[in-house]
This record gives sequence, structure tokens and C-alpha cells, in this order.
Amino acid sequence: MKNQAICEQCYKTFDKKLNHIKRTAHNFCSKKCCEIFRTKDRIQKKCEHCNNDLEIEQRLVKKSKTGRFFCNKSCAASYNNKLKRKSRRSKMEAKFYDLIVKEFPELDILPNDKTMLDGYEVDISIPELQLAIEWNGIVHFKPIYGQTKLDKVQTRDAEKLKIASNKDINLIVISDLVSDDKILKQAFDDVKNIIEGLQGD
Repeated sequence: MKNQAICEQCYKTFDKKLNHIKRTAHNFCSKKCCEIFRTKDRIQKKCEHCNNDLEIEQRLVKKSKTGRFFCNKSCAASYNNKLKRKSRRSKMEAKFYDLIVKEFPELDILPNDKTMLDGYEVDISIPELQLAIEWNGIVHFKPIYGQTKLDKVQTRDAEKLKIASNKDINLIVISDLVSDDKILKQAFDDVKNIIEGLQGD
């Protein structure tokens, strides 16, 4: 009786020595019983990235800290990369963008545009005015993430200025070292005057 166990699905007694199922915290007499047990308490969910239907075990749903579920590792990676890209945008930059869009609803104002400067991303672009705007926080000026990272950021910034000059694009760079409302108001007023000037040309 030492090697006898009761199957948690069909409640039959079986010999654990003859059971070839991989070790688990539960006892099952066969793979069929194991699968039935694991699927009966599943919950319908959607993949956070591609929106496909999923069946997730209740225990995994309860354990999840985020409440997000994915089809596979590829969907999870794609979702997380997208999330990281979004999070790079500072609150001040987002506020500034909203102010400009509200002030000039007639203009096509694009966030995080990669078309104007040959693949380099600019925070805000207004194609019809040949205007690009960069909101540069402290990471563009101080080695917050190390000198190597700062060198790369500043090299990229210099390249953007060079391309903008060659293409006759007005590139405005707003330096934000403190991120306060005073900087936001001053930047908005300055850019507003520039846009109004370009519209008058």
C-alpha cells in the first residue's frame, strides 16, 4: 500500500510506481485524468497583445500581479517593448504636446515622428510648417545612465540637428533640466510665437 495513491480526478486507487506522469503536487492515474483536472478550472482570457482567446488556469490568474496574459513569449515581448516605448515620453513632454494640439487644432501635429528626419525620431513634428520639436530632459545633458549612454544620446542629437539643417527644417530644442510648470509655460509661449510666425509666412 506504500506506493498506492488516489487519483484526484477519477478517485481510483493506482500504483504510483507504474505512473509515468512527471512529478507534480497532485496525484493522477493517467495523463488523461491529469489533463481533465487541469482544464476544468480554466478561465477565458484575451491575449493582451494580439487579443486572441486564451484559457488560463485559475491558479495562474490568482497568482498574476498584472492581470495580463499572452499567447506566447513573442506576444509578451512585443507588448512589453511597446510599453517601454510609450513610457519614454515624459509627463512634461506629453503636457506640452497636448497644449500645442489644443492651441492649433487646424494643424497636423505628430508625436514621435520618424519620417521628417530620415528615420531619427523627433518628439513632435508639424510637416506642413517644416517644423520639428525636441523636448530634451536631463538624460540629454548629464550621465544619469552612464557616460557611454550620454555620448550616444548627444551624438544622436547632433545628427538630428545636422539633418534638419540640410533639409531646411526648423528644429526647436527645448532643454528641460528641472521639469516644472515654469519651463512648460515658457516653452509653450515660445513655440506658439514661432508657429504663428511660420503660419504668417
